[in-house]
Amino acid sequence: MGKNEIAAEFKRKLSSFYGYDQSLHFVRAINSPPVATGLKASLEPRDFLDFAIEDSAALEKERNRVNCLGNSKRAIDSQVDRLVQRLGFFPLARKERWNIPRKLKFISQVGVVAPRILRRLNSLRNRLEHEFAPPSKEQVEDALDVTTLFLSYAELVPLPSLNWGLPDKSTVRYDYNEMIFRFYDENPDLSEKDVAPLFSLACGEHGFQDFYDFLVRVVPLMQRKSRLGEDI
Repeated sequence: MGKNEIAAEFKRKLSSFYGYDQSLHFVRAINSPPVATGLKASLEPRDFLDFAIEDSAALEKERNRVNCLGNSKRAIDSQVDRLVQRLGFFPLARKERWNIPRKLKFISQVGVVAPRILRRLNSLRNRLEHEFAPPSKEQVEDALDVTTLFLSYAELVPLPSLNWGLPDKSTVRYDYNEMIFRFYDENPDLSEKDVAPLFSLACGEHGFQDFYDFLVRVVPLMQRKSRLGEDI
């Protein structure tokens, strides 16, 4: 069985466990879902937000307003990087030198953050990036509010898992540093011996983006709609 066939078979099995056929029509309820594993989010962006909150205690001073705005921007940029990292695309973003608007576009395409939040965030960053006049107290307070909203949302939003294990022991592991999916016929984490992957699917190879999109877009839809017995 070739790479594409193995990837397609894994997608079929994962869809089946959520009660969907190959055409993503709901056919039956599920008893128990397969197991997904994820990465623990870092709270480092929250450190910058804490600095901004400390600066906001005396916004009548221009220096504090400038510092509060700067730390709000750092908190946003850091959290955006964390999201891109947790979504498995940080190596490519670093290699291609994605700027923040490009990273926000990627996050928007994945669909894990509400569009209205991204619009407010993008508008705020444009102001922070291009306006050099001393900020007003109201502008700083608005920036701090948007930053707090974004960080709180990003820390709580469930992100799609890129690692899966099925009851028949079929397993997919994603290498976040190399951007490679590795497919196994048994769980390498539970085996007492070294388990070689059946094959690997790297970013840029045919089939990688299709499988990635299936995990980050289709599977979350199946998780939600299967409870209602709805087609996708």
